[in-house]
Amino acid sequence: MRAPFDAMAGRNRRSYTLSLDVNAPKSATWAVASAHSVRLEGTPPIEITTDADPARPGVYTGRLKIGELDLPMAYRVLDERPGEAMAIEVLKSESAPECCPGDDYVCAFAVTGDEHTSMITSTYEVTHTRFSSRLLVPLAAVQNIRRLRANAQIRAGRTNDSGQDAIKNAVLTGALTFASFFAMFGWSAAAMLILLILIHELGHVLAMRWTGIPVKGLYFVPFFGGVAVSADRFESEAERGLVALMGPGFSLLSTGLFMFLAMQGKDAFMTELTLMSALLNGFNLLPILPLDGGQITQALLSRFNENAARVFNAVALVAGAALALAIKSYVLLIVLLLVAPLLASKRGATALRLPPLTGMQWVLLAIAYVATFVFYADTIMQLALAAGEAKG
Repeated sequence: MRAPFDAMAGRNRRSYTLSLDVNAPKSATWAVASAHSVRLEGTPPIEITTDADPARPGVYTGRLKIGELDLPMAYRVLDERPGEAMAIEVLKSESAPECCPGDDYVCAFAVTGDEHTSMITSTYEVTHTRFSSRLLVPLAAVQNIRRLRANAQIRAGRTNDSGQDAIKNAVLTGALTFASFFAMFGWSAAAMLILLILIHELGHVLAMRWTGIPVKGLYFVPFFGGVAVSADRFESEAERGLVALMGPGFSLLSTGLFMFLAMQGKDAFMTELTLMSALLNGFNLLPILPLDGGQITQALLSRFNENAARVFNAVALVAGAALALAIKSYVLLIVLLLVAPLLASKRGATALRLPPLTGMQWVLLAIAYVATFVFYADTIMQLALAAGEAKG
């Protein structure tokens, strides 16, 4: 989020440092992080294959494969303490631009821990030569360290991820949710709701992928909606806010497309689909947990003291319960009652605390949140006015 302001201020040399706990022995984490040839599973898979250059001590040359992309790569080991830390410099003249996003690109990592668990810390330093690298380097840093952790845990045999199970769960819960909506609204509305929920949840999934958070699965919830579940916890309130916002944010594209098609052909079906999308996403932006709007406001409240956050949560819970009763959404009411004790307790608030937003992150998230909500509110109002004019 700081990229535009760094560019305007002329700050070109930047350092990005991240640390993650790893559920794997120190030896397994070191083996993955220090390997000169390694395959990191993920979407897309990343494979590094390098060999020592006999003519140049400490220099390694080879290939970097990102999915189907095959790139030349070379780097020099600047410092290494076996089992502890390593620093390398990517050789720009011998590497593809994708491998070296700026000048004097240095990557370093350190591993601490014991035979049970460990921690990995990575640092990326680069002198930016183009604006795109200001966005790509920090994102790549987050993705890379999460992949290193995931592969270290796989190496230690401490994961049990199954893509097929995730797909089966999505299909099964989707069928049950469709049946619940069909019983309440009929097949046409049920089909539209499933489509809109899928688009919405894909926004969350894309945001998780973008920030390097592994996705456990996408699940539909009968009578309620859907949820994209991460396989890992958020590392900051910035990640939490971004992932929450991207559900309604990604749906801006589909809602805008539906509205354009509805206006072009004056199609009643597309008009209904547009209205349903605006209502679904607008409702989801209300500042009530566990809705996305509640997650976003929790991220925004991270800059305030704990008592202020608890007061806001109490007011939001009461308002949410009243709304659930008004619209007869008893599933939402049950969920609110389940999360109420946690949010009301000081212990619960502390357990949920993450590194807060910076001042600039707070401003950007607040603007994006309000703008997205205004878009959906305006869409609903425009469709309501159009319907009134048609009747008149």
